[in-house]
Amino acid sequence: MSTLNRRLTPTERRRLVALGVRAGKSNRAIAKELGVDEGTVRRDRKYRATPENQRPVKKERPKKQKKAVPAFDPTSSASLDLQVQRMHKAVKRWTVEEGLFLPNIEYVIDEAGKQLHFQRQLIPNFPIPIMKPAEVLQASRPQEMGEEYLATKLPFYALWLARWLACSLPGMDAMWSEFLRDMSIWARAQ
Repeated sequence: MSTLNRRLTPTERRRLVALGVRAGKSNRAIAKELGVDEGTVRRDRKYRATPENQRPVKKERPKKQKKAVPAFDPTSSASLDLQVQRMHKAVKRWTVEEGLFLPNIEYVIDEAGKQLHFQRQLIPNFPIPIMKPAEVLQASRPQEMGEEYLATKLPFYALWLARWLACSLPGMDAMWSEFLRDMSIWARAQ
């Protein structure tokens, strides 16, 4: 056996311990060669000596629930800027995936702005999202309209965009308008 520079899996280590035992080496010598503790070699020898049907079975431990962390901090301008950048990226990808072109994008942005403005009192005060903007986009999708004709789908896209903005930047009316203006400028530049 030689000194190993990489970490061994338990199966590999136990196999090498068995080879060392067959060669008549002491636990200390095997441990030194493998770069592990002598107690580890003792446990591996005991494991190998135990019949397979009596060996302990590795149980799956339940994973700890991750703490729900907001996607951004509305009091931090750097955090809010990062959220808006992520949102721009998500909407740009969304428009491409949905096959929207400049006139369609302008219509959708305009209608979404109208819905956000005129139905402001009907929009619930959502909590700060814990998902990324692209995930919120999928979660805020309204029920699909049956028609496949694009002109009838444009109001659907406008509703979708309005819901997404309300969920992604909850209660930030000024940010909604600014975001829609930026998206309109981006669409015209394409």
